Amino acid sequence: MHDIQVSYHYRWQGFTLIEMLIALALMGILAAWGLPNFQALKERSAITSEVNRIQTALTLARNTAITRDIDTTVCPVNNSRNACLAGADSWGGEWVVFVGRPSGSIPSEDIVRFFPAIAGATSTSKTHVNASYLSYNSQGRVIYGARTLDICPTQKRADQQGKEVFIHPFGRARVGEDPINCSY
Repeated sequence: MHDIQVSYHYRWQGFTLIEMLIALALMGILAAWGLPNFQALKERSAITSEVNRIQTALTLARNTAITRDIDTTVCPVNNSRNACLAGADSWGGEWVVFVGRPSGSIPSEDIVRFFPAIAGATSTSKTHVNASYLSYNSQGRVIYGARTLDICPTQKRADQQGKEVFIHPFGRARVGEDPINCSY
């Protein structure tokens, strides 16, 4: 009988050190290339969320004024959530929609809804009308005329763009078609 010798050669499965370093270098290059695009996407998403918050709050306030036949107000609210911020051009914080006009504290039974702040974007009133609030009358028209809000990312860079929301004296809000320059 013949003895059959079987020899098994094991080949190690896996990556060599050079292959692993090349793969890590390629992943690093792709990550460095994609990170600015991801940040821009995040900024655009925050701006879109802020625009949606503005339109929702203004539509709710206008519809409430018309359906209840009473003045309704939207304003940035203080930390205690019981009064409008006085003289605030910045609309980036929390907002409140309530029935009536601002005159000191806001009674809790007049509050329609709070709108929390959006992270990553801020709104600024570009039209200085000496009022830190926006009120609608029972016909859905803006009291104290038109207003424009600029929405910009909170991160400060030289090449940033944002959006404008125009609030017409008749009460409708529309978003500007062209981006605005948010460079600081």
